[in-house]
Amino acid sequence: MGENGRWLYFTASPLRDAKGNVVGAIETLLDISERKRAEREVQQLNEHLEGKVSERTAALAKANDDLKQAMRQLVQTEKLASLGSLVAGVAHELNTPLGNVLTVATTLRDRANALHAEVARGEGLRRSTVYAFIDGSIEATGLIERNAQRAADLIGNFKQVAVDQTSTRRREFALHEVVGEILTTLRPALRRTAHEVHMDIPEGIVLDSFPGPLEQIVSNLVMNSLLHGFEACDHGTIRIAAERAGDSVRLRYTDDGQGMNAAVAQQAFDPFFTTKLGRGGSGLGLYIVYNLATAVLGGTVSLASEPGQGVTFDFVLPCSAPRLSDRGEDA
Repeated sequence: MGENGRWLYFTASPLRDAKGNVVGAIETLLDISERKRAEREVQQLNEHLEGKVSERTAALAKANDDLKQAMRQLVQTEKLASLGSLVAGVAHELNTPLGNVLTVATTLRDRANALHAEVARGEGLRRSTVYAFIDGSIEATGLIERNAQRAADLIGNFKQVAVDQTSTRRREFALHEVVGEILTTLRPALRRTAHEVHMDIPEGIVLDSFPGPLEQIVSNLVMNSLLHGFEACDHGTIRIAAERAGDSVRLRYTDDGQGMNAAVAQQAFDPFFTTKLGRGGSGLGLYIVYNLATAVLGGTVSLASEPGQGVTFDFVLPCSAPRLSDRGEDA
């Protein structure tokens, strides 16, 4: 470097005669200050860019973590909303059997009071009066027993569904029982429509897996059919069938609703994709179905649909679900 911070580049080459003897030198002095300044600016720019890239990478990683956390919270909210709708439906469904029990019990009490008053008068009882009271009591107790059993079954099914869905516990279970329980809890929503659900699942299929996520899958698919598939149908049919396939189970869900076109079917499992934006669709129902089937139950799911031809969801689920290493399993 020369004076005043300038860069000078000096070169010297020997000058030889015809015999090769050095007789002089050719010297060159170049001012390369501008080139050095440009190199320094490029280096500073690269360092600045590397710092910016590091900052943006860190910001992107944080944004990605925040997005994942928000997604988990939204999925959990959707699950709780689904469970909340089941609670409302079961509460509504319980009104009928419990109302019947109360009505019959009140009638039986009135008849007993009337019989007691007649006995108190001491005028004697006719055989026909006694038999009428006995026959009425037998009929009333039968009605009370049937309605109480209906309420108990509904509460039992819902209790099992609620425990499974909130704890995500692993246990052995019969597939037809778990699917039957969730369909029972969905009965109030179905009863308000003319749609039907048919289940064809053999009793011998037993899984060592997570019944809660499986119930969530069935619930989401049924509600998806009611909200989307049967929107333009007065009477729709849902079929849920299963068969054993080696160490796996093939579970098929179909409805005969309006179906989907190729573009909608291709995005059906994407988060927040819905054709009902602002009209009751969250866009998370089928996204949850896909994630539960693959990430939790360790299986696969495929979708086939055409406009006007309904929809078919094919699941292949292992009879023994893989262990979840990144989260605890309830006993």
